[in-house]
Amino acid sequence: MHRLRMLRGTPTAALIVVCLALFTDMLIYGMVVPLVPTYARTFGVSQGVIGLLFGSYAAALLLATPLFGLLADRVGRRGPLLWGLLGLAAATLLFAFAGSFPLLLLARALQGISGAATWTAGLALLADVAPPQTRGRTMGLAMSAMALGTLVGPTFGGFLYEWGGYRLPFLIAAGIALLDGLARLLLLTNPPYRRGAHTTLWRFARDRRMLLLNGIVALGASVITLLEPTLPLHLEQQLGVSPGMIGLLFGAITLAYALTSPVAGALADRWGRMPVMLFGMIGVSLLLPLVVLPTTLLVTSGVLFLLGMLLAPLLTPTMAELADTVDSYGQGGYGAAYAIYNAAYAIGMLFGPISGGVLAQVFGLTTALIVFGVIGWLYALLLLLLLRRRSGVAVQES
Repeated sequence: MHRLRMLRGTPTAALIVVCLALFTDMLIYGMVVPLVPTYARTFGVSQGVIGLLFGSYAAALLLATPLFGLLADRVGRRGPLLWGLLGLAAATLLFAFAGSFPLLLLARALQGISGAATWTAGLALLADVAPPQTRGRTMGLAMSAMALGTLVGPTFGGFLYEWGGYRLPFLIAAGIALLDGLARLLLLTNPPYRRGAHTTLWRFARDRRMLLLNGIVALGASVITLLEPTLPLHLEQQLGVSPGMIGLLFGAITLAYALTSPVAGALADRWGRMPVMLFGMIGVSLLLPLVVLPTTLLVTSGVLFLLGMLLAPLLTPTMAELADTVDSYGQGGYGAAYAIYNAAYAIGMLFGPISGGVLAQVFGLTTALIVFGVIGWLYALLLLLLLRRRSGVAVQES
């Protein structure tokens, strides 16, 4: 107990709490992925409607995140993190006992609201305690925990569903959420309050550097969530894959992301954020259309693993770069900055599954992936032009 009191309120405690919070949130988020074919059969809904199930999380996240960004800067980080836990517990129980598709939509939306609180306050807390020179590495560790939750979630959901039925995964997840809650209660304290930080939300929303970074975030999120409602059906229909194996294949993406995120963050600290993000954008755009080409599970898992490795340098450096942008204003406001980050991620989560589901239903999954790859290439070109312009300005100043 004495060690617990010594740990409470330290940067290490903040990292532990945020990592556990992100792990739990994404564990429960990912459990639904291997159940997509079951939902389609049970409720008689199309691929496009399944896309709405995933998009409802993003819509709720998008609507709730500005509020929690302001609250995180006004009342501190601890309160929103605790409120987010309550919402997550309620969403998990609603998933377990939902008997209709509208109730599933409601549960997913409630999970999005809780995610807005957890992600906004959690990332702001890490920015509070991590020095600028190691922010990339710290954020990379947090993203590894998030990826681990995403990795365990589909596998956890798929195999527990096959073993004990539909409700079992969600009931066990509720127990994990209880442990997460104890950690938030016992280890968290608020960092020092910075006056005036809550006034920066709309100013950050108009900042060009912020807009560029959050465009990267939105595109990365759309790539990830595009696959969630579309690839499971492709794997089941073309390769005869079971729900448990679908979970393992999605796990290949997140395992690679978890392993690579700390490395990507450290490289961004050392070599610069923008070059690392550009590398990730080009790689993801090239690889995405190739996801549906393999005809064996082994090759498919290899392609998905490589995709996860490339998503890490695309997304992980954005969070440290956002914190650096806040520091350039000299007045705090990390909660506001990560509220905008969450909003951008939510836009990507909303755009990816809905547009991807519709494109896959009308034109086929291959065409949908090519369209998203082209969008990524165009944005990579924009990043390259801006990087060259920045280099040119630096040469002139020297």
